[in-house]
Amino acid sequence: MTKIQVYCYMVQRGKPAAMLPIQEKLLGKAITLVVKDHSLNYHIGQLCKGWITFWIYKQPHILEVIKTVPDKPETIFDHWVLGKLFGYDEVAI
Repeated sequence: MTKIQVYCYMVQRGKPAAMLPIQEKLLGKAITLVVKDHSLNYHIGQLCKGWITFWIYKQPHILEVIKTVPDKPETIFDHWVLGKLFGYDEVAI
């Protein structure tokens, strides 16, 4: 749960979104931490059996971006969008 707290802190400070894999059994605790403790939003996606992709974001419009990013980026555009979503600047991408 410490990693989720760190990601929440970064999103609160301006990072558009953060994503991490978590076990499904920890989902309730993760949601409580994100929503109640940090007043942020979350989105989940299926990763594999027993695991989910857990997104943390603040601004509502970021959800639309999250829903459109590919699981496996292939093009320069895919990498650029993911870089921006995770808060990287142009030079770092």
